[in-house]
Amino acid sequence: MQFLLLLAFVIPAVLFILAQQKTLELIQPANRLMNPPMVWLQLIPLFNIIWQFFVVSRIAHSIKNEISSWDDDSVFGISSSELANQFGKRPTFGIGIAYCCLFALYFIIAFLRRTEIYMAYLLLIVCLACFICWIIYWIQLARYKRKLANKFL
Repeated sequence: MQFLLLLAFVIPAVLFILAQQKTLELIQPANRLMNPPMVWLQLIPLFNIIWQFFVVSRIAHSIKNEISSWDDDSVFGISSSELANQFGKRPTFGIGIAYCCLFALYFIIAFLRRTEIYMAYLLLIVCLACFICWIIYWIQLARYKRKLANKFL
């Protein structure tokens, strides 16, 4: 039973990190702020709480750099810098940082190990909020990965 629970957490984490790596691989090396394999450092316990902030920030800035570098080949006269601004200054950054902050807050609250019932409710609320932000971030990341992949087709 414990093995199944472990798999229930490890498999989505690996798929998520794989999505981050694939997104970075679609970005030209000159526009990347980190090497794609570096995202796997998020699997190191405790270190991942800090490292994920760097990963989210660097992926968002790399996506922005890539979109900004696209040649102005639009038929409608929309420049790549306008396109980058349309998608946000740093795509995926806001929700990604929210996810990272909630993840860190979850571990801080869990570390306190208070027995009051309100702490249990707070932990549950933070956990649910973190999970929701993580899913939204992953969806946004997948959308940008698709846009980056379509640019090269």
